[in-house]
Amino acid sequence: MKEYRHVAIDKNNIGLSALRQSIKTHGIQTANSRGIVLAPGSMRLEHHLHVFLWDDSFIGQRHYLDLVHRGSCVAVWIRWHSLAEPTWFSSGTLKGDNPSASGPPHGKSTNGAWAYKGNIPANYCFVVDLDTVRSPGYGTWQSGMGWNGRG
Repeated sequence: MKEYRHVAIDKNNIGLSALRQSIKTHGIQTANSRGIVLAPGSMRLEHHLHVFLWDDSFIGQRHYLDLVHRGSCVAVWIRWHSLAEPTWFSSGTLKGDNPSASGPPHGKSTNGAWAYKGNIPANYCFVVDLDTVRSPGYGTWQSGMGWNGRG
């Protein structure tokens, strides 16, 4: 089971504790789902419809850690069987969020960044500094079946 990382930045100054609890309750939501209107350029790139993730490649982890070390954010680890990178036989559910893209996310990632079109349910999110390996359901979360074990 591949694990992806997300960094939620506290742009509205609600506090990291409240942000962690929101993710634990609602999962990772797109800007569109939260009623947030983005700049026209971001809308053209469909950023309002996607959740952005980092993979476990060296470059993906470097970018993820760069964001985390800046502070004022919540790190989230995701294990969900519905996240699939494109292959030669499938378009996958993840699209590359490549720096030179002039349109919506597409194809394979060249920089470890991926976009998922839609929300990621809380059942598949490990919220760093809230969840632990001792949290009930950790084993089923780790296997990709979610905290409730029903996948």
